[in-house]
Amino acid sequence: MSKSLSNILTVFKVARIVAKVVGILCIVGAGGCILGIAMLPLVGVAMVSPMLNEAGVELASVYGACIVGLITCAGEAVFALMAERYCGNVLTAQTPFTEEGAKESFRLGLVSIIISLAISLVSGIAVAVVALIASEANEANMGASVSLTTGLFFMFLSLVFRHGAELRSSATEVPAVERTPDDAQQ
Repeated sequence: MSKSLSNILTVFKVARIVAKVVGILCIVGAGGCILGIAMLPLVGVAMVSPMLNEAGVELASVYGACIVGLITCAGEAVFALMAERYCGNVLTAQTPFTEEGAKESFRLGLVSIIISLAISLVSGIAVAVVALIASEANEANMGASVSLTTGLFFMFLSLVFRHGAELRSSATEVPAVERTPDDAQQ
């Protein structure tokens, strides 16, 4: 194994660990948001409202923030766990330069873009519904930012990995021996 490939696999090992940690933290964060949504009415409006009013925050905004946090954590947990699986598959193959690895990298990029857009769309709808139910003017911006960069990066990497897979397969193919007309007469 070349030193460059060894370095690439080291990056994938680190990325796999980071993706697993991020996935776990997102699951914990989603649980915390669920707990926040459940506990807010139990704590009591009398106890929470004076602090929120003093800070200039409406109760509907707190619910909206918890819902957006839940949606964001759930979406990012899905992406992180898929990225962890992808890194594991690359490590099993001992190279990212496989046709299947390139396809999986492209799918991961596509999923990243879809998840980012879905998080923004669902978060916006959830905040609007909370504002409607609470009949409060919710001026806080609760929308999650749409980051296409990660998705585009994985799609670009898939092209690089596909090219590497093609080079790798052409290097291992044995060229066919060409016969000349003189060879056929002998």
